[in-house]
Amino acid sequence: MMRVYFIGTGGGAPSKRGLPAYLVRRDGFSVLMDCGEGTQITMIRNSLNIMNVNVIAITHLHADHVLGLPSLIQTMGMYDRREKLYILGPEGLKDLLNETFERTYFAPSFPIEFVSSYESPSITVRPFKTCHVVPSQGYLVEEKDTANLDAERLRREGVNDWRVMRALKEGKEVAWEGRVLKPEDYLVVKRGIRIGYTGDTRPCESVINSVKGVDLLLHDSTFEHGVDASEYGHSTSTQAATVAREAGVKRLALIHISSRYRDTSEMLKQARRIFPMSFIPDDLSFLSLRA
Repeated sequence: MMRVYFIGTGGGAPSKRGLPAYLVRRDGFSVLMDCGEGTQITMIRNSLNIMNVNVIAITHLHADHVLGLPSLIQTMGMYDRREKLYILGPEGLKDLLNETFERTYFAPSFPIEFVSSYESPSITVRPFKTCHVVPSQGYLVEEKDTANLDAERLRREGVNDWRVMRALKEGKEVAWEGRVLKPEDYLVVKRGIRIGYTGDTRPCESVINSVKGVDLLLHDSTFEHGVDASEYGHSTSTQAATVAREAGVKRLALIHISSRYRDTSEMLKQARRIFPMSFIPDDLSFLSLRA
């Protein structure tokens, strides 16, 4: 199971919605995507342990997406973190952090590694190109597929030797009683959960092609239909819904909601006319995803 926490779902200027921050958790592993001002305070007040964050992925260097990061890292240091922190982001992010640390007389007490992508035995985090007004990238957080052996089928066919079963599970062909047992005939593949996050973006082909078939898409939906969102490098709810439909995603979270909208019911109606599986998350809501 993967769980997505919508820590801050607004954008630009803070309102009743906090600035962008989204936490993805799986079995004690956590990825924080963007870190607007106030992210650490919101997490700490709501028992979302900042020390459990393994990877931080920043989409771009506009203030509402990144200015919470230096203070979050400094607090990790004050809490005596020792575990390595992996950071992904656009060019200039490392310089921004190093300059901030120097000017605020801070040196991290734990290792920080800046990486272009991240991979563990169970999770990958990788960027894709988005279309904002400054260099920007979105992220795919993907649970790796797992393969389980159909032991019941093997037993029905008279195969009970654990050595044969182990070899098949390892992806090896096995000669058995005059037959060749092929692993693809006895392995049941369970597809991992896939989550896409755009950060700020206009609708564009690179986003559509990158997020095809994801279980959940978090897409920029700054404005209602009728606003020229592309002028600002953003999307409307109808544009986000169109991307979701064309990409064949399962669910769409409309995020980065402008502070001008106190009532988002019309924005949601507009999106659902195009993509019925759209929703607008509230800050501190969460969604559990199972394969």
